[in-house]
Amino acid sequence: MTDPTITDLRRELEKAREALAAAETQLARHAEMNAALHCAERVMYSPLHAKVTAAIAGIEHALDRTDRPNVPTLNYQSSDGPWAALAADLDRCQHGRHQDDPCGPADACTGTSAGNPHLRPGQVIGYGLRGDRIVMPDRDHKHDPAAWRATPEGDTP
Repeated sequence: MTDPTITDLRRELEKAREALAAAETQLARHAEMNAALHCAERVMYSPLHAKVTAAIAGIEHALDRTDRPNVPTLNYQSSDGPWAALAADLDRCQHGRHQDDPCGPADACTGTSAGNPHLRPGQVIGYGLRGDRIVMPDRDHKHDPAAWRATPEGDTP
């Protein structure tokens, strides 16, 4: 099992890499726009662009040197899209841990994540077009779209 501290570090590094990649793209487009505006034969990228590129390479090097968490992650580029990943994360506690996953000692979950305190399995979280209930599924079935349409125990459709 991966140390929760490493998992936290990887998550923060991935967020920083994403932000820096956006900044790198913005800086590159700005330099290319200036070159086109002045009819320049070549694009002159700023020193900041080079530093951002180097920082991204450093983050990727650090990520390569740390263990990947043993939890399955959804690919945001998959055909499921970002909404499937969002739905799969609804059972996380305020520290980013799925229900029943270990939480770090500094976290208030005291060892094991209690999950999202606002959404418990079986709780109705919405209704479909025909009035069918959308419920929070249990951890083992959260990747099954049919489990989100099930009715809570003891409730009649």
